[in-house]
Amino acid sequence: MEAPCRSSAGHAILLAVSGISIRLLAPGDEGVVRELATYDGPGDPEALLADPRTLLLVAFDGDRPVGFVLAHELPRRHGDPAKLFVYEVDVAESHQRRGIASGLLAQLAELARERGVRTGFVLTEPDNGSANALYRSAGGATDSVKVEWTFSYADD
Repeated sequence: MEAPCRSSAGHAILLAVSGISIRLLAPGDEGVVRELATYDGPGDPEALLADPRTLLLVAFDGDRPVGFVLAHELPRRHGDPAKLFVYEVDVAESHQRRGIASGLLAQLAELARERGVRTGFVLTEPDNGSANALYRSAGGATDSVKVEWTFSYADD
């Protein structure tokens, strides 16, 4: 698949996939966030889109959102000023295997470069073959995670 065309911020870019465009969501796009919510409810679309360190790129087939990548720019106390945490990548089953996820990651990399972010990371399970193949094809290098700790901050 060809790389997506470059464009200025706020404008949709077109993928080499017929009819698919990618756009960085901004305040006012809360309805798209709600439409993408597939489990556990929509969260807080207003706060998500108001945060300038949150990057939510969405692939559209016409007007219909069919994929997205959600990433967070993490400020650092040492080294580079920030790293990009790729939190979630998803493409509708009907649109998988068309290069959409690769296009989303390519556009995310372009936005990272524009912001001066030099590195990023994503977490996935070792047995998630399709995700690992995607990240490898996007130029990622792996370092196995040995331990994962989770915390609950809820009162219940």
